[in-house]
Amino acid sequence: MKMRDEGSRVLSGAFLIALVLGFLWEAGRAGAQDRPFYEGKTLKIIVSSSAGGGTDSAGRLVARFLPKHLPGNPATYVQNMPAGGGILANNYFFQVAKPNGLEIFQASSSTVTQFSRGGSRIRFDPREFKSVGSINRGGSILMIRREVHSRLTDARAKPVVVGDADGSRTWLAMTLWGADQLGWNCRWIYGYPGTGEMVLAFRQGEIEMMATANVQIVEDLVKEKVVDIIAVTGDERRKDFPNVPSFVELLGDKRPKGISWQAYRFWAGPEELDKPLFAPPKTPAPIVAMLEASYVKMSKDPEFIKETGNFYGAGWYVRGAKATDDLVKETTTVSKEVTDFLQNIRKKKGLPTGR
Repeated sequence: MKMRDEGSRVLSGAFLIALVLGFLWEAGRAGAQDRPFYEGKTLKIIVSSSAGGGTDSAGRLVARFLPKHLPGNPATYVQNMPAGGGILANNYFFQVAKPNGLEIFQASSSTVTQFSRGGSRIRFDPREFKSVGSINRGGSILMIRREVHSRLTDARAKPVVVGDADGSRTWLAMTLWGADQLGWNCRWIYGYPGTGEMVLAFRQGEIEMMATANVQIVEDLVKEKVVDIIAVTGDERRKDFPNVPSFVELLGDKRPKGISWQAYRFWAGPEELDKPLFAPPKTPAPIVAMLEASYVKMSKDPEFIKETGNFYGAGWYVRGAKATDDLVKETTTVSKEVTDFLQNIRKKKGLPTGR
């Protein structure tokens, strides 16, 4: 009888321990489920340009302010992938990035123009990225070094050198149609990793014409009395540069019609997309919704508004996820006639065609 009592006590004790452990496991699992999604995690932000430009600035603003509004306030870090004018970053994000909410992509309008140009190096489809939102800085501001301005319309002079990263940025369309419709005397070079390197080359006179929507860069160059401002992209003037004509104004009655103008609008149109933020393809809808909601909250953060204004001037605004997604789809839809026209004008000007 005594032995049975001892055995019963052993069994009862084992059962009690198992019961307590089971309760603790269930409680721990419930607690883990109740924890904010990003608590204790690290969010990586891929940036499709080198440090110092507008895309990098947007990525670092996101890295600084988005975690404040994400549940769990994750740690963040930025990884720049400028190679190929951002093609490396786009390919990586499409093919490699995991759809787990821990990697997001600060892209630019070049994502759309590169995809539309096509070619063997393009292994991504921006229509499959999950839009989180986008920052638009207003139209890009086209500048020329003051000492060469007279050469721009002198066909007998040495051509003005236009510099770019990959030969596909949206503002570059102004220079090609300026050459065709306004007689601008230009030649084009490309291969700079990003805006920071282009600005350095511009200051040194290696390139003589470029554009950016980064107001801080433009204002610095104006203060240094290095540049004349020619035009801004789009149909309307920027509020913070009211005396600078839009490129459409500059064209006036020389604005082309038909396929030529459709091609211009298709190339320059993604400018409105500017700095989109994406999650990888196949990211679960609840995670995308969480990122979208936090992006909206970030856009209303007074400190974010102040800092973004310091970077981009008075003309910037934020576009929501659906509007960003709609714009991506709109600017990747084009007829074969327009595509052929774009390929021909790129080839004519010595720019990459993607074919």
